[in-house]
Order: sequence, then C-alpha cells, then structure tokens
Amino acid sequence: MRRTAAPRAASSALLAVLLAAVLGAVLAGASAPVRAQAARAVDVYGQLEDPALQARFEHITAQLRCLVCQNESIADSNVELASDLRRQVREMLLAGQSDETIFKFMTDRYGEFVRFNPPLEAKTLFIWGAPFVMLLLGVLIVYRIVLKRSRMPLDDEPAPGSM
Repeated sequence: MRRTAAPRAASSALLAVLLAAVLGAVLAGASAPVRAQAARAVDVYGQLEDPALQARFEHITAQLRCLVCQNESIADSNVELASDLRRQVREMLLAGQSDETIFKFMTDRYGEFVRFNPPLEAKTLFIWGAPFVMLLLGVLIVYRIVLKRSRMPLDDEPAPGSM
C-alpha cells in the first residue's frame, strides 16, 4: 500500500503544478490584449492618443490632491504616490470609466481630502457655513450689548433734585 500511495501523491502534485501553469498561461494570455490596447492608447511621451481622453485625464488629475504634498494636484506632483494615482486614473479612463466613477473610487479609497473641490453635502455645508453662522451670532451679541448700554443713564450726569 505504501508503494502505491507515493506515486499517487507525486502524480497529484505534478498534476496540480501543471494545472496551475496552464491556468497562469491562460490568464496571462487573456490579459495580453488589454495590455496591448493600453500600450497603444498611450504615446511615447505618456500622453493618451485620444485628445478627448487626454483632456479628461488632465481635468481629473488637476482635481485630485496629492496626499503627500497636500497643496498640489497629482498632475503637478512628482511624488511616487501621485505617479501611481495618475496611472490609476489613466487605466480607469482606458477601461471606459466615467469621471464620476473615478472620483468616487478615489474618494472611497482615500477620503474626501483627495478632492480639491469636494461635492456639496450636508457635512461640507456645515463645515463651510459654521464660521459664518458664528460670526453672525457674534455680531448679534455685540449689537444687543451696545443697545442695552446706550439706554443706561450716564454716571456723570447728576440725578434731578440732588443739588
């Protein structure tokens, strides 16, 4: 029994390795047309050959903040992360993704901070509106204090009948 179990284990291992190799070759072959198409869509300077896609790429990368530099867009930054984000945007554009899908992907992955102009939502409205509400509240408080003090009598004037 032991003699027959060893060849079976070896043949099973060989079959598993052979199956993995065939599966890897099939998957690599299936992704080759996509890589070839992506390679053809970008010229030697890294620009997209389709001018409409290139314009969208420039618009999107100008709207996304570099997470390392924080005050530069990923279009302007030379940091490795910005380069990776530009590559990701380029691949998503070549895959036919819409601008909103790309912004949503980046926001879901990196948070609202990645966008220079986040969409107007309840929390962003609160963040931007709270300072103005506080300023208005402060002006109202100062106005009421000044109004009450203006109605008070002055201490310098003698009271009637005291002389």
